[in-house]
Amino acid sequence: MSPAYAAVCIDTLHGELDRLFHYKIPAGMDVQAGMRCVVPFGKGNKPTTGYIIELIEEADGLQSENASFLLKEISALPDTFCVLAPEVLALAQWMRDKYYTTLISCIRCVSPSAKAGKAFPGTRTKKTKPNFGTNCAEVTLTDDQRSAVNELIGSFDQAVNSEISSVYLLHGVTGSGKTEVYLHTISHVLAQGKQAIVLVPEIALTPQTVDIFTARFGDAVAVTHSRLTAGERFVIWKRALDGEISLVIGPRSAVFMPFTRLGLIVIDEEHEHTYHSETSPKYDAREVAVKRAELTGAAVVLGSATPSMESYLRAAEPKPPEHWNQPPRERRHTPPFDSRVFYSLLRLPHRINLTFPDVHIIDMRREFTRGNTSLFSKDFTDALKEVLAAGRQAILFLNRRGYSTFVSCRHCGDVLSCDQCRVNHTYHADTGSLLCHYCGRGLPLPEKCPSCASVHLRRFGVGTQQVETEVARLFPHTATLRMDMDTTRGKHGHAEILSAFRRGAAQVLIGTQMVAKGLDFPQVTLVGVIAADLSLFSGDFRAGEHTFQLLTQVAGRAGRSDYAGRVFLQTYNPEHYALQFAREGNYEAFYAHEIALRRTMGYPPFTHIFSVMLSGPVEKEVIAALHKLQAIMAYCNKKGLFELMGVSPAFVSKVKQQFRWKLLVKCAEEEPLKQFVLYCIRKLRENDPLPNIAVHLSLNPAILE
Repeated sequence: MSPAYAAVCIDTLHGELDRLFHYKIPAGMDVQAGMRCVVPFGKGNKPTTGYIIELIEEADGLQSENASFLLKEISALPDTFCVLAPEVLALAQWMRDKYYTTLISCIRCVSPSAKAGKAFPGTRTKKTKPNFGTNCAEVTLTDDQRSAVNELIGSFDQAVNSEISSVYLLHGVTGSGKTEVYLHTISHVLAQGKQAIVLVPEIALTPQTVDIFTARFGDAVAVTHSRLTAGERFVIWKRALDGEISLVIGPRSAVFMPFTRLGLIVIDEEHEHTYHSETSPKYDAREVAVKRAELTGAAVVLGSATPSMESYLRAAEPKPPEHWNQPPRERRHTPPFDSRVFYSLLRLPHRINLTFPDVHIIDMRREFTRGNTSLFSKDFTDALKEVLAAGRQAILFLNRRGYSTFVSCRHCGDVLSCDQCRVNHTYHADTGSLLCHYCGRGLPLPEKCPSCASVHLRRFGVGTQQVETEVARLFPHTATLRMDMDTTRGKHGHAEILSAFRRGAAQVLIGTQMVAKGLDFPQVTLVGVIAADLSLFSGDFRAGEHTFQLLTQVAGRAGRSDYAGRVFLQTYNPEHYALQFAREGNYEAFYAHEIALRRTMGYPPFTHIFSVMLSGPVEKEVIAALHKLQAIMAYCNKKGLFELMGVSPAFVSKVKQQFRWKLLVKCAEEEPLKQFVLYCIRKLRENDPLPNIAVHLSLNPAILE
């Protein structure tokens, strides 16, 4: 019997409409679950786009949304294909519950934009036979690499036969050849008629990664990223759906590529916080990848020289199934992970024909007492001079763009700040303007202080532009390139800068975290970190972890050929454990120290933290609403199962005229925590609908705002 009815998700983000609406299927209409449709909606029967979630054969139990009318009919189908494959639809429904959002926001996330779909209805490209390029067998692997590849291939073959999924953490030091392990494993997967996805954390890594993979796999490779137009992304999506490509490389959104024969998902630099979405749905691409692998029987490989605490704990200290049957109170000091997912650990502990660079920690306090007030220590300046004289290259890293981080009046002390956001303006020397890095609004640098009319305005703090100016002052005949958000705005901005540096157009590359990881330049023998402790005092409990990861990654850019490498970490906090372990390049020692702190303090991965942020145009109303929520939570928490961490302003408490305040709740168990928070929010809204206040929910956010 052909289905007569369809359950439709209406394409609107209105929270009150986060449910399915039933429509009759017209006679002769070929309808499938996962298709887009146009339906009459509302009292005015406005033509509205929707997504067919389920087909229903019998009318029993169905009720019209308005009992006085019969069910309406689907008006049209814009496409001849399913936008949502069954597994992708299941993934969207899982994301809805996992990330506390609406189904349509998840559907929009996993499918191409409606705009692109309307622009290219039924788009088809010419079928091509993928060219797989160079044979992987021609590349000689080390014993460590061969062991890892054999393990991964064996896991993949087992999954194909038994329809199970496996998750592997590939912990390889910088320069150990993780990419070659990916390539060999992917080659095997494609040879079996399967498809693969490779996620990279930064658009800056895409050009180099694509070159490597294209040289190996040819026409089978496609790349997607945010700099492409909606139409360009749709074409890649459609080619993947039609089986015209077998391998896609891209940022976190590439995890939703509609492959029907998915066999492998690789997540490179898995520790990066960019795998967490900052907009709804606030998903973690690593969690989504593991869930998609469960739905398809694919394998997942997480690769990093500095794995996240969560991933390493799962892989290095796996818990047997019987552990999860213990009462929560008896396992509160063990990680609260999903018992259905088990990680395995693979190690690449050695650099390939390379030695680790010599890492020097420079105490900038001593530099100051010796009369050196410049950006660079004497030792680093001397090292840079040697490298330039030898015709080699250097990378200078500072994770702050602009010229000066703030401008202050020396008469009244006022700091020039954005009137839309509660942040300081950053001075940009190339335009002579002040710029807000949150809302993007800019204005000319005033001649007088807006508060007291004093002419004594001074620029403070250091950004990448000032580093560039200092290099030009010290070495006026040296060509430099700067790589940050200001210099890479074009579609090919990253590729052009990296290509120029690779061919030797400049000896010095200056940049933010874009230059800190994944890049491989044989002529780079010196890395200088201008402010190694910049991320230590963010107020986030992960500050030490983030600092260690960043410093270890950027240090790994030096000495990646026959030339020895040197790294200089300039800091005012040389004793900090994150810097000391980064100097040694000893991840295991850092992990042991950090995980002990987390266990003692009751922080993730030993607990879950739920962030509830309210935002609105009137700060007093936002604060009052959050205090009401806190009172409800305190009343409902009589047994003390949850730890309420108090009401406080967000790290940036005003963005685009919206004031932001947050409340954090901790608990060892995810599901009770979720139910508790959502229940308390419902109770709050029963008493106060919060018409001008938005609620933002996030479980275990990568960065506590």
